[in-house]
Amino acid sequence: METLKIDPKTVDLNEMIERGTHLHGHLGPFLVAGIRMGLLALELLNSSGYFGIQAESETGSKTPLSCLTDGVQIGSGCTAGKGNLQVNGTGQPTVRFKTDDGRTAVITLRPEALEDFRSGELIAESHRTATRPLEELFTWEVSS
Repeated sequence: METLKIDPKTVDLNEMIERGTHLHGHLGPFLVAGIRMGLLALELLNSSGYFGIQAESETGSKTPLSCLTDGVQIGSGCTAGKGNLQVNGTGQPTVRFKTDDGRTAVITLRPEALEDFRSGELIAESHRTATRPLEELFTWEVSS
C-alpha cells in the first residue's frame, strides 16, 4: 500500500478545497481556513501529513466553528478514523499539531478573520480566505 503525502509548497489548493467541499457538503470560509491551517502546520513541522502527526482541535462540535476541523482533515491528513485527530469542546478556533518526534505547532484563527467569516457572504468570504496572506488569517507558535 502506497502512503500518501502532502507537500504544502506544491499542493493545488483549489483541488484541496474541492475535495474538502465534497467531504464537508458545502463551501465555507471555516472549511477553507482549516485546509490552509493544516497545510501551514505541515510546512511549519516539515511533515508530509497523514501519519506521524496528530491534531487536536479545540473547536468543539458547534457549527460553523467546527467546520474548521473538517478543513484540517483535508489539509493535514489527520483523521478521527486513524486516531490522529481529536476534537475538544472548548469552542476555540485553535488546533494543536504534534509530530511523533515531539515538535509542535499551535495555530489559532485571528479574531479579525473570525469576525469576517461570520459577517461576510459565505462564498465570497470562502474565496477570499483561499487567497488571504496566512498572517491575516492565523497566529502560530512552534516548539521543538
